[in-house]
Amino acid sequence: MKEKISIEFTDSGKTAYIELDDSQSPKTVKAILDNLPIGVKINRWGDELYTDKIPIVAEEENAQSVVKPLDVAYWPEGNALCLFYGSTPISKSPDEILPYSPVNIVGKIIAKDDILEDFKDHSMVVIKSE
Repeated sequence: MKEKISIEFTDSGKTAYIELDDSQSPKTVKAILDNLPIGVKINRWGDELYTDKIPIVAEEENAQSVVKPLDVAYWPEGNALCLFYGSTPISKSPDEILPYSPVNIVGKIIAKDDILEDFKDHSMVVIKSE
């Protein structure tokens, strides 16, 4: 099952669109959909954006230690949603994207404004179904 959601950055008015895909982490995707909409602050770590704690608790589900550009994942250790645009501070090369710890892949960014250009830590976002 694939489902489109959006993440609206309320400070800048920009939006990222995500296609959730339950093929790798079906329980996690269901938990996300069951809890929308979610208003939360978001932060930056290298070229990864991650939310503050969200009201979803999910165990590791086919968790990955390396991700691809534009992957969207749930981070069980931090109860957060992560958007991967590029390398993180612990990546060993610009082409490698390493999350802080294993994440459950829940989808892909399918359309985005240039979010990173003027991003401010602790900005508010609203995650909702489309």
